[in-house]
Amino acid sequence: MGGQSKRPDHAAGRPHNAKPAATTGRGRWLATHGRDLKFLVLFALFLGLFFGVASFPIFQRAVFPGYLKLNADASAAILRFFGEKVSVQDKTVTLTKGGAPYAITIERGCDAIQPSALFCAAVLASPVALMPRISAVLAGTTLLMMLNFVRILSLCYIRGYWPSAFEVMHLDVWQALFILFAIVLWGLWASWQAHRTPAVAHAPTESHS
Repeated sequence: MGGQSKRPDHAAGRPHNAKPAATTGRGRWLATHGRDLKFLVLFALFLGLFFGVASFPIFQRAVFPGYLKLNADASAAILRFFGEKVSVQDKTVTLTKGGAPYAITIERGCDAIQPSALFCAAVLASPVALMPRISAVLAGTTLLMMLNFVRILSLCYIRGYWPSAFEVMHLDVWQALFILFAIVLWGLWASWQAHRTPAVAHAPTESHS
């Protein structure tokens, strides 16, 4: 009979400590897209770090010119291996075909540095353990540098046998192919790593009575 007051039934209605719908939606979005957002932020940071370091005067005056000359010397050595008459002056490779010499100069943009930076930034930003990322950076950069020699050698022959196509191959075709190759290389590596990672989250859990 007495005046006992009934407590609100939280089990039937909304729990007392339930979060607002907006907060729940934001948490759901972060759970779904948080990894992608983290990857994009880290990717931009690593790429910005590369371009920041590359703009230092010591890199502009010493490191890059020396690296370009190394590319010219190595390309000339490969051409000599194939029996070509080649001479090198600083960053310029000169071939003699049929008594008529022609030359190409290796400048910035012909060095595979930017595609390598793109690949390395994507690898380092990936949610993978440290050692596989370091191995991928070393292997991928080496592969891109080797591909760059293919580019230089092809341009040497295009300059001699098909000079009208040289600028198109140099500025349009090879530049786009290099960026595409760096992206595809990262995509293949990321897919391989995803398949190597054990699917712990999807493993069945035991039920105990």
